[in-house]
Amino acid sequence: MNEFLNLLQNGIPLDFKLAESFTQILASLLKLNVLILRKNRYFLRKQFCIGRVELARKGYGFVLPLPKSNKQDWLVEKNLLKGAQKGDIVLAKLLTKGDSNRPRAKVLSILESKDKFVLCYLEKYKLDCIAISIPNEIPYKIKASQKSLKTLPSNTILKLNPKNGEILEILGTLEDSQIDETLTLSLYDRQESFNLSAQLQAESFQEVRIKDFKDRINCTHLPFCAIDPLGAKDHDDAVYFDAESSTLYVAIADVSYYVPQDSPLDLEARNRGFSIYFPHKSIPMLPRALSENLCSLNAGKLRLAMVWKMRLHKRTKAVLNSELFEAVVKVRQKLTYEEVDELLESGKSKQILPALKKPLLHLHTLAQKLRAKRLKKGFDFLGDEKSMELDKNLELKNIKIESQTPSHQLVEECMLLANMQSAKLQTQRTTANDESLKLGIYRVHSQPKPAGITELFTELKLLGIWEKVIPFRDFHQAILNVQRAAKLANMESEMDKLIIKSMPQASYASHNIGHFGLGFEVYSHFTSPIRRYSDLLLHRILKAKIQLNEDSTHKESLPTLCEDLSQKEREVAKIEMEFKDRKFARFLSQRIGQAFIGFVSNDSTPEIVSLVTPPLQGARVLCLKGKGVKYQKVRIQIIEVNIATAKIYGRIVESYNESFGIASEQISTYLFAKSSQKERQKQQKAKEKAQKTMQRAKRYKRNRHTNSQSFVRHKCKGR
Repeated sequence: MNEFLNLLQNGIPLDFKLAESFTQILASLLKLNVLILRKNRYFLRKQFCIGRVELARKGYGFVLPLPKSNKQDWLVEKNLLKGAQKGDIVLAKLLTKGDSNRPRAKVLSILESKDKFVLCYLEKYKLDCIAISIPNEIPYKIKASQKSLKTLPSNTILKLNPKNGEILEILGTLEDSQIDETLTLSLYDRQESFNLSAQLQAESFQEVRIKDFKDRINCTHLPFCAIDPLGAKDHDDAVYFDAESSTLYVAIADVSYYVPQDSPLDLEARNRGFSIYFPHKSIPMLPRALSENLCSLNAGKLRLAMVWKMRLHKRTKAVLNSELFEAVVKVRQKLTYEEVDELLESGKSKQILPALKKPLLHLHTLAQKLRAKRLKKGFDFLGDEKSMELDKNLELKNIKIESQTPSHQLVEECMLLANMQSAKLQTQRTTANDESLKLGIYRVHSQPKPAGITELFTELKLLGIWEKVIPFRDFHQAILNVQRAAKLANMESEMDKLIIKSMPQASYASHNIGHFGLGFEVYSHFTSPIRRYSDLLLHRILKAKIQLNEDSTHKESLPTLCEDLSQKEREVAKIEMEFKDRKFARFLSQRIGQAFIGFVSNDSTPEIVSLVTPPLQGARVLCLKGKGVKYQKVRIQIIEVNIATAKIYGRIVESYNESFGIASEQISTYLFAKSSQKERQKQQKAKEKAQKTMQRAKRYKRNRHTNSQSFVRHKCKGR
């Protein structure tokens, strides 16, 4: 559907050959008379909208225009939804704008039904049992006898057919902490198991033997090492640096060999898009027979890889020449970040093989120089990660804060360089019919818009971190100055989050526009094909390019694939965050009435308080009572927890005239400025509302007078 909507947005030519399914959609839209013909192209009329439905708790819904744009959502009353459920793609017609200036509409037709089921929990209401949907909490009738429903425990999780109320599956109960994984995956219609065809295909491959791959370059003599977090099982990459020749080798698992285009494995991987990482396990993009075995660059095993060989200038570290080739590699040792950090700090290590120590120390020196060079144009934000630890019952045990260390930077710079070289190769012309190959798969990040920059530096002025004019010209240097000031105020993390928020989100695109955040003119994702479908796609494109057998026909689908991957990436981030929110909610459901320290993290009402008390770092509490200002340190009491929706509610019982690390006088000035600003905004809204009321009254009086005169004239004419 996204591909069709992209075509419709640009106008579908009369003579354009559409897929049969698209032809049917076009025919139904023509029948409903919602298309207009301009310059021999079909466009959607302005008063109509095609979008995705989201439902609210009170039963009404919203239509989110597609393709994603800056258009406002359309509000649809419950009686005008025409049976549309959450996720459905619908055709809606604009009715009018209400008092809130939000467009109001009605659903004309359901073009694509997304939700085959709705997830609910069973609630006993008076003498009956009803189903309450998650997370919108909309009640549904159940197609089952009340007698049989009463035998089920309260808060039983059900998969329900939203059309007729039929129970499709019983998943468990909310009280069971081990249900969170199933519940979170089901909410996004994800599952861990693979279809039989994909699983059988994954298990059909044999271990790699050198004699079977004589056409590949044998790199088993190079002492590659893989550096990953402790417990990682899917090793995408391995590195080796030859300091004498100043040559960097980056080996990346050759997943595309095992996953042919349009095969069962490929269709499954495309549908998933990305691996999902929970604190206790991963839900891989590829079956574990590949992701944790044959594709993973495990130590001591022969593995197929795509290898970047990059010769660097010994002084400037510029890439003098680079080559990508298919190879067979054997990783000498699998290392953790902690083990590499020990070597980099002391120069010694009992765990690391002697043959790897010198190359790693030389690689560290190289990485620091590459990093310094990169940051002349790009940005460096704090890479602290909060890693959640669960106990044997899968309940919250602890939060581990993992900071970026020299070993992380070492791996990061190698991967960034390989990704950049991959993107450059993608843009290079290698054959006569390479014209259409400008289309590719790029990781893009556009410059922040003036409105975002203005908002950011207005906030920084209030905080006392920036006093000059808004820097539209030298934004990069200004951010570096802000980060230095934030470091002195011990607010690095908060400032980095504020800066990132002012920038657009990085995404996948078929046309290159550069990567502003990294400071690269061209960039893509190549180094994680086990866990990202985008990288697998790029491997195929680059393989075809180095083999000089490019096929431009499949490139036409890249715009749609890039859009779909960007959407799936955001969805996977939501899945991972929602799982953590459920663990926080469970933990605090047993601590109702207790108070915790946090800080206000938003400007709007109701306030959201981000907790900092271990092990709740990152938990968000919705404030129902009490007031606070953004960044203000507060103590909030937990008053209610809804495990079904993973929502935590509390009241601020104490506000402090300080924030975390920032000087008392500085935060005091900020809090006063923000409080005054909030009061002014409140008064301005009240003034605007009063003006609108007066305008409506004047219009009503004028219309009434006009109608009265028309009535008198009509009566006189009649006489």
